[in-house]
Amino acid sequence: MTSEHWTSSTSSNGQGPQPGQRKVLLPVDQSENSGRAVEWYFKYARLPDDYVILYHSVDTSAIIPSTGYMWAGPLPMSSMEKMLKEKEKEVKDLKLKYVNILYNEGVTGEFMYSSLFSHPGEAIVEACKQNSVDYVVMGNRGMGAIRRTFMGSISDYVLHHAHIPVTIIPPVKQEKGHSHHHEESAQEKQ
Repeated sequence: MTSEHWTSSTSSNGQGPQPGQRKVLLPVDQSENSGRAVEWYFKYARLPDDYVILYHSVDTSAIIPSTGYMWAGPLPMSSMEKMLKEKEKEVKDLKLKYVNILYNEGVTGEFMYSSLFSHPGEAIVEACKQNSVDYVVMGNRGMGAIRRTFMGSISDYVLHHAHIPVTIIPPVKQEKGHSHHHEESAQEKQ
């Protein structure tokens, strides 16, 4: 796992969490659901002295073959390098986005990422163990029951394996048959 600490103007030393400080892990990615979970944390769960760990599990499965996958042949080195550079940029952009939010909120913490695990749920649980995390707030993609049964859910995995409090923020509910077009049409008629 790779991590970088940051401090805000209200932090004491920037060297990591202080004794007694609650450690909160916020798994982040490029999804809207991840952003909603971070917003929810600030609105409903944040405590003044929290130490926040922003955590991203880097998916390298398409770049680095693992056992169990059948490959037609090795990827050319130039393709692997290009894909790794894209992942590196993705991580930098994600870090910039979320660290800026937490810095502006006056929160102390760190950004961590790892590509050591094939399943993001396992990576999140391991990050919780390695960092003695007290609480997790994460988004949910809102997969249907059948898809979740076959593919598994990252949030379900974390909920059942982290052994600490976990808050899962569901996706925004879409009303059936309701679209912005209908809403605009109703406003125009008034």
